[in-house]
Amino acid sequence: MRQLEETGNAAGLPFKPNRRKKMAWTDESKQQAIDAYTSEEPTPENSMEIVKAIAEDMGESPNGVRMILTKAGVYVKKTPAASSGGAKAASTGGTRISKAAAQEALTAALTDAGVEIDDDIVSKLTGKAAQYFADAMNKVAS
Repeated sequence: MRQLEETGNAAGLPFKPNRRKKMAWTDESKQQAIDAYTSEEPTPENSMEIVKAIAEDMGESPNGVRMILTKAGVYVKKTPAASSGGAKAASTGGTRISKAAAQEALTAALTDAGVEIDDDIVSKLTGKAAQYFADAMNKVAS
């Protein structure tokens, strides 16, 4: 029992006790994290380093601190790197649209071209395939 009281663990225990209980964020600790973050004047380049330093000072995880800052609306997110794969962007067809919208666009393009629509085939196409064929039909028509 003395070993359990001193170290929080003892040989032969059937369970692993929690060594460190995490306390919930209080309003004061949230405000302290927000104030410390905003006083450092964060930029997208140094934002993560500031969060890590605040987390170490407060004894919390960086993800927990970032969550608090994000909910408060003060976290400066790092801008994602620009995509260097031009071929990938071209193959995706641009902006995302739903599968149903892509199939409707294909149906409209086929109807404009005077082609009889087989709904069974069109319904089995993926959204990306339907969008591709609709764009191809529109290019051929123009």
